[in-house]
Amino acid sequence: MLSLLLSLLLAFAPLQAQAPAAPVAAPMLQEDPAVTALARKIYGQMRAGKVDEALLTEQMNKALSAEVLAQTKPIFDQLGDPVKLTLESGEKSAEGTRWVYVAVFAAAQLHVKIFVTSDGKVGGYDLAL
Repeated sequence: MLSLLLSLLLAFAPLQAQAPAAPVAAPMLQEDPAVTALARKIYGQMRAGKVDEALLTEQMNKALSAEVLAQTKPIFDQLGDPVKLTLESGEKSAEGTRWVYVAVFAAAQLHVKIFVTSDGKVGGYDLAL
């Protein structure tokens, strides 16, 4: 079931296409509570089957179609809400920032990767081992 989850989620939001090739060399970013809240919010909206389009880039809006959200909803429901979300890393670039969190669920631990563009839109969202 977990491999199905990863296959479905990785298929619609590849961060590699969104994340810039060369991050700016800088020390690890400190947690930004607004980004952590955004990562939780997007997850909750995906679980509910409807994501606020104003929060996403045009490409992410296309990737998170109603069809995709309906297909992945049972998987999100099985995972439930994250019990804990801890920042693992953050890389800033001219295009935006890629944040990686460790998400602890009741029955699994996954990485949540979110790319936030410089204008504050979500340009990538990924769950992975």
